[in-house]
Amino acid sequence: MAAPKPKLSPSQELMARLMRIVRSCPDAASEVLELMFLVSQIEAATNVDREYRDAKRVISRLRNPLWDMAPPDREKLLTAAETIRRVCRLPEDQIPPVPIADAGERARVEARLAAALAGEFDAAQIARVTGVVAAVLQD
Repeated sequence: MAAPKPKLSPSQELMARLMRIVRSCPDAASEVLELMFLVSQIEAATNVDREYRDAKRVISRLRNPLWDMAPPDREKLLTAAETIRRVCRLPEDQIPPVPIADAGERARVEARLAAALAGEFDAAQIARVTGVVAAVLQD
């Protein structure tokens, strides 16, 4: 008899689902990896981000992917979005209908912050600040 699988946390379950999407749709890899980074920050950021801005953005992006996909893959993304919404206890009316902070806006904010904070912050710190700024701009 095989040992039962260990229970995954909601973040681990979501990341496992996203990796299955990457395997079936390699063109989506960079967007999915960015989503995985954001998802990994949700649990860590809940002490700072009491309004779950990052979670709301991830849910909205999962519901409105940047790439074309088959209906079964699309259903997996919608299930992942619903999992995040449920775990964060977010009412449906708080989820933006479309992602507000697009990749271009984030890149522009990050470039300006990198120029302004050069020598004071490393790349990882600038990326983290960019995430916070993008979340504030989203409100």
